Amino acid sequence: MLIDVGNLRVLSSTHVPIGVYLSKITINGQLVWWSLKPQLKQLLITQPVAISGALLLIEIITPILSKLSLQEDVEDGIASMTRWLNSMKGYMEDQSSGVERGKWLENKVEQVRDIAYDIEDVLDEFVLHSPPYMFHNRQFIRQIHTVAHTVYHGFPIRGISEKIARIKTSIDDMGSQHAFLSTGLSSLGPSSSSTNRIRPHPPVSPLLLDDEIVGYEKEKKIFTDQLVDGEKRLVTLAVAGPAGSGKTAFVKNIFCKRGIMGRFDCHAWVNVSQHFEAEELFVNMLKQFCYSRKESYPIDDGTNTQTKLHKYLTGKRFIVVLDDIWSQNHWDVIKGGFPDAIRGSRIIVTTRLSNVASVCASSIRHVRILSCLEWLQALTLFYRKAFPDNDGQCPPDLKGCSERIVKRCEGLPLAIVAVGGALAHKRKLPSVWEKFHDSLGCEIASDPNLSAISNALLLGYMDLSTNLKSCFLYFSIFPEDYSVERGRLIRLWVAEQFAVGIGMQTAEEVAEGYLDELIQRNLVHVSNYDFDGKPRNCRVLNPVLNFVTHKCKYENFASNFPTENTSRNQRIRRLSVRNDCTHLPQNIDLRGVRSMFLLSLIATSTSNIEKVLRELKFTRVLDFQGAPITKFPKDITTHLTLLRHLNFRGTKIKSIPSSIKKLSYLETLDLKQTDVRELPKEICHLHNLRHLLAYKHNVESYVVFDSVQGVKLHKGIRKLTELQALSLVKVGKKVKILEELKLLTKLKKLGLTGIRRGYGNELSASIEHMSDLATLDLCSDTEEEFLELGDMRNPPLKLQRLYLKGRLNQLPTWISSLDNLLRIGLKWSKMQYSPLQALQRLPHLIELELVDSYIGGELIFEASSFKKLKILLIEDFAELHTIVIRNGAMPDLKRISLHKCPMVTISPLGMNNLAKVEELILRDMAQEFIARLRMNGEDRAMVARIPLINSFTSGHQHSWSFENLSDSSSH
Repeated sequence: MLIDVGNLRVLSSTHVPIGVYLSKITINGQLVWWSLKPQLKQLLITQPVAISGALLLIEIITPILSKLSLQEDVEDGIASMTRWLNSMKGYMEDQSSGVERGKWLENKVEQVRDIAYDIEDVLDEFVLHSPPYMFHNRQFIRQIHTVAHTVYHGFPIRGISEKIARIKTSIDDMGSQHAFLSTGLSSLGPSSSSTNRIRPHPPVSPLLLDDEIVGYEKEKKIFTDQLVDGEKRLVTLAVAGPAGSGKTAFVKNIFCKRGIMGRFDCHAWVNVSQHFEAEELFVNMLKQFCYSRKESYPIDDGTNTQTKLHKYLTGKRFIVVLDDIWSQNHWDVIKGGFPDAIRGSRIIVTTRLSNVASVCASSIRHVRILSCLEWLQALTLFYRKAFPDNDGQCPPDLKGCSERIVKRCEGLPLAIVAVGGALAHKRKLPSVWEKFHDSLGCEIASDPNLSAISNALLLGYMDLSTNLKSCFLYFSIFPEDYSVERGRLIRLWVAEQFAVGIGMQTAEEVAEGYLDELIQRNLVHVSNYDFDGKPRNCRVLNPVLNFVTHKCKYENFASNFPTENTSRNQRIRRLSVRNDCTHLPQNIDLRGVRSMFLLSLIATSTSNIEKVLRELKFTRVLDFQGAPITKFPKDITTHLTLLRHLNFRGTKIKSIPSSIKKLSYLETLDLKQTDVRELPKEICHLHNLRHLLAYKHNVESYVVFDSVQGVKLHKGIRKLTELQALSLVKVGKKVKILEELKLLTKLKKLGLTGIRRGYGNELSASIEHMSDLATLDLCSDTEEEFLELGDMRNPPLKLQRLYLKGRLNQLPTWISSLDNLLRIGLKWSKMQYSPLQALQRLPHLIELELVDSYIGGELIFEASSFKKLKILLIEDFAELHTIVIRNGAMPDLKRISLHKCPMVTISPLGMNNLAKVEELILRDMAQEFIARLRMNGEDRAMVARIPLINSFTSGHQHSWSFENLSDSSSH
């Protein structure tokens, strides 16, 4: 962004030499502009949320204002507001440190925040009334004179002048800034700034690793024995203890072991939560049971879900975890879904309440009580988390302080892990740790059972940078037990401007780093990991959510409807509509809302939605994911022109209006799993668009060729040069679209379907321009049409995921050069020659999916091939009869799936050489093949060491029969 020399007085209050943060720009030797250096941008974005938002907007509009010959009081007012914001930011940072403060100071902090919001509103109103291209750097100098004239005569200058005057009055009413600051800051002492802390980035690991579970050894042994003791009746085991005692961790590290899960026909894990809906819980449970057996959800037979669940589980040996049950009434409702058969099934319940545990458990001997860790166990756990690079050994000069910190954690594992994780990133100096210990004083939550956890979490929270705090608090928007997809979370943080690009890093990469750090600090829990070890879904555990929600209310960061009382005068910035609402908020002021989420809206009318949208003005994020809407609300493009993030995923909308072009600031448009099949040509006016996601999966038993549907686009896509993700575009006859793609050089994800034969040269030429491409998904127009990829001299070497769907004469030679490739899927290729030769030396390949990709009879995995491969799928090979695995091939393989290979009648030769395989999944394989793998079968010795072996055979109406071939006696 450029700043006119005449406006340097706006920044003069920082008392820093201007050359430190600004670079000169000259035209014909004359100094005309100053450009912000990254240091100043970083300074601005690391301030408290309300203040930094206003400062960022001032940075954006200052160059425009300088050209408009505005009234003197307007210019002076903006300069005054800038000085005030800069002087307040340090004070607000100190106030966010969590130390005790009196009511007077709390009132002052609230006034500061409200004034910052007023300033942000005025500046956003200026942006709202200005042509969007005024804020595009590339067009700025060329168009400034004509734009200035338009804005000067079109913008309500009188209105902004009056609002600025009112803001100045509010500042004056607070009294002298000097007196205010000196009174406030003197009572606080030094700031706990984290600017200079060391932040190593070791690989992110799951929160609940087995080697991190300390203590409870006796309880663990008894619990495990009761799970596998051979008792045939249905047994319920209960684990009870206070919040943060490690109940979930205790159960998860036993439940997830292959030797446990392999003993049961199906399994599920559900979070019950305090306010659960029985129908939703039964649906979730039944889906998990079906998924664990690779079966489809039962068809609708007119019965309720509880009856379906009971019927499905009848005759099966199942295991299920009911995590966090709150009352006996909850248990009475849930237990009716389980058949009491003599199959050796197990139910595991976790609860904070001992009396509930006694009611749920089959007997008192089936109750395990986890209280607090003993002193030495608590120290051991803390040392592991705080000193991971020193083998969990505490330096002598930190032992005293460490012991005092652990004592304040009161033996609760969650508290210990959170504090230890925070301290792991700090310098190992006694003075630093003493300061860390001394700042733990403030009680946050009103529930005394949660106070110890809240104190520990507050300590980790205080040590976060401003943007990390905002990212952490963002989880309060989502309900209990709600797991958020990683990509969605990152796109939201970018839209909120918590993360901005730094140097060569994009804003999305910065946001992903923020998420990784929150996970490393064990403040955010990973619900599921992707195949490459990256988090797929994240959430905060429920005790942590209590803390986050309390902080959000205190900081006025976000409001939840209808769980919180909201008044007409409340300054709502982010609004989450949840808890199964049937209507949207009424009689509250929505004019200042910047983000709105409709997370659990059961049903509402279009008019109700549009009525709310008409009240919004400055909204940047609108998330309709899963909402019951069937039509694009027209008021979005009429009133919400500042929108950056628009999410319709999982809704029933069928079209996007041409007025979408008005959303010129839009960065994300998510239309996944909607019925939109074509986008209007006006989509090409969205020059700031970074993520365009529009496709729908329709999968029943197997993925077939037309399971995924893309959308049609018109020409002009070359204008969307900021795009990072584009998927899936249906090409069809529009070969010109492939030629236009070469201008989208920032793409990291590209998905194309409907590619016709003869398009290879255009396609390859465009892909060669995408040096940052990480995911490439290409599909031919029909299953029998050849997918031509051409000969690429400069393929995208950063490619990690490659999916080729359609006929191939042979595998392109350039694939062998993709050293960063992690996953490859070859589907319906029908090649005459085995693709293994070209793929076997890829150094980092983790997952290989082969579906109808080879018409030969023999697949040979050579010695020392596929050294990093962990997941292998071979499906729909009609002529394949022999699989050979040479000694030394696939040494790290964890899971093998063999589907629909009818000619394979013997176990893969050399299967016994795969020492690390944990799971063998078979679907629709020959009965002779299955028979040889059963107990006492001819090939049983080849698979005897594999803990989990499941076989599925398809039947009528997408039903499946299941056979558990695991050797449970070997575990």
